[in-house]
Amino acid sequence: MRCLLLTNPNSTSLTERSFRAALAPLLAVSNVTARHTQHPEHAAEIVRGLTRDDYDAVIVFGGDGTVNEVISGLLGPDPSQRPAPEELPRVAVVPTGSANVFARALGFPNNPVEAAHQLADLMAAGTYRRLPVGAVNDRWFCVNVGFGMDAEVIRRMDKLRDRGIPATPWNYSAIAHSAWRKLRRTPPHIHFDAWTHEEKHVTGDVPFVIVSNTNPWTYAGPVPIVTNPEHSMGSGCSLYALSRISDIDGSLAIISAIGIPLSNLLKNQLDFQETRVDDAVHITLSSQTKLKWQVDGEYAGANKELTITSFPESIDVICRKNHHFA
Repeated sequence: MRCLLLTNPNSTSLTERSFRAALAPLLAVSNVTARHTQHPEHAAEIVRGLTRDDYDAVIVFGGDGTVNEVISGLLGPDPSQRPAPEELPRVAVVPTGSANVFARALGFPNNPVEAAHQLADLMAAGTYRRLPVGAVNDRWFCVNVGFGMDAEVIRRMDKLRDRGIPATPWNYSAIAHSAWRKLRRTPPHIHFDAWTHEEKHVTGDVPFVIVSNTNPWTYAGPVPIVTNPEHSMGSGCSLYALSRISDIDGSLAIISAIGIPLSNLLKNQLDFQETRVDDAVHITLSSQTKLKWQVDGEYAGANKELTITSFPESIDVICRKNHHFA
């Protein structure tokens, strides 16, 4: 098996020792050509135009941002002109970022050495899944899109990183708490429209919304945050929205969404006013004022409208076929 291996030397958990230990099982099952990324979007530049005649697979040593770059580079800038999945190298991931949502949603352990051993077994067996990819405002995404609060958190975390402060779960939690307090004081007004595979149309006006291509949506350290329990990773996007955030119901809804269990009695007494849409193929989010937005954990700027489309069976990913999250 001919593989191009891309490493992001700035990944949170990648060290020379862990890289060598993770590389060993992959070398046992494939012929590897390794390259380091040197700047943002370099991974996309490296893989752009590659076909399966060049490599059977591209192995990403990195986090969700590097995975996004690789998938974006392989698929190209125009969704209508994207290559067929069988024409492209398969994608494989060894998680070395801070969250690693994509790899963990596919069932890989968060430890890069353990994940590499599991990946080597899957490569030897030829096991893969053909998965959908989302597009938002002409950008591809494989994990999630945020419009509002979570983008605010990512932007603040980026500023801390620029000052040399690491992206630890504790720092994320502190920033998220601050952003949540701000959101409750001055909630945004977001309008959403979502259409499913069955042509069901769901619409609403809410202060809080997230869209995901994976299940879980993200992780709080070791804890998976599952907003849409029935969502299947192979069937499009999911949307989760809250209509109330300023009272006890809204606060407890967030607590429930991030995986902290609430008693059935408490759930029955409170109205969380949650909206869940699974298997969505097209979603629009809009606001009268510009809101920050993020793509796969990367801050993308501020905008008044996002247009999201799910493209089925777009990329072949080396992973187990029956992981329960996906």
